[in-house]
Amino acid sequence: MKKVIVMIALMVGFSANAAAGEHATRLSQCLSANTTEADKAVLTRWVFSTLSKHPNLASNPNMNDLVSVARDIRSGADREMAQLVEKFIYDKCNEELKAAVKNEGPAAIQTSLRGYVEQTGRDILNHPSITGSVAGIATQMDFSKMLQALMAQ
Repeated sequence: MKKVIVMIALMVGFSANAAAGEHATRLSQCLSANTTEADKAVLTRWVFSTLSKHPNLASNPNMNDLVSVARDIRSGADREMAQLVEKFIYDKCNEELKAAVKNEGPAAIQTSLRGYVEQTGRDILNHPSITGSVAGIATQMDFSKMLQALMAQ
């Protein structure tokens, strides 16, 4: 199952220029329509756990306390994500998946997942706790410099 998740992550990463066909769009809509708040929580934990291994975070001693994810926690996030993927593949969107692949080929999966991840990511990032944290950037910015940059010709 880990191979499936890695494959999905790679497909999403390499699908920036993919155009959605009718069936891929239906699959993406099915994924989004069937995503619960609990599913978003699983996705959020898995993404955080996965990103914590990125060298820009994992190798930075100043970030160790922030991104340290215990092996059993990471394993649990992987297991939950695998179960979520299986739920969508086998139960929730099986017909849409088969139609997309049959009519538009395997690339339809990439396109669908891209649309799904973008939508779900927006939903997750629009949570009030996140949008409130982003406002913290504003307290650190020098708005007079920004104004000068905007006014400079």
